[in-house]
Amino acid sequence: MKIRQCSRAVIINERNEILLQRFEFRDVVGNKVLWVTPGGGIEENETPAEALKRELYEELGIVVDLVGEPLFQLDVWIDGKQGPFVSREIYYKIMIPSDTRLSFENMTKDEKDAWQQVKWWSKEELQSIDDFAPREILNYI
Repeated sequence: MKIRQCSRAVIINERNEILLQRFEFRDVVGNKVLWVTPGGGIEENETPAEALKRELYEELGIVVDLVGEPLFQLDVWIDGKQGPFVSREIYYKIMIPSDTRLSFENMTKDEKDAWQQVKWWSKEELQSIDDFAPREILNYI
């Protein structure tokens, strides 16, 4: 079974809301559209922390210092169009103010094509929607 190593951010603001992005995942069966945490694949010779810093700069235009150990890790089964695989996701908790200026100019072409929007969510709001993944994040906010 193929395993894709990923590093992701649970970004929380002063109101204990989480920042999520809405993406269309075109490489999975059914082209799912989901609200997900920022982050992505770990490239060769990158640590999880280095990958997440790169991804946050690409996807949100922010530069962060990662302090401490990861918050949690999940193995997410994905039904990919090229065959099933596991996304091994390492999550870090990051605190930023809700008025932080975000930029989407550094996204790759594929990210720009799949990206739809970004939004701060309360835990209560997330409990009431179905198109958010992985739901285990609710245990950490």
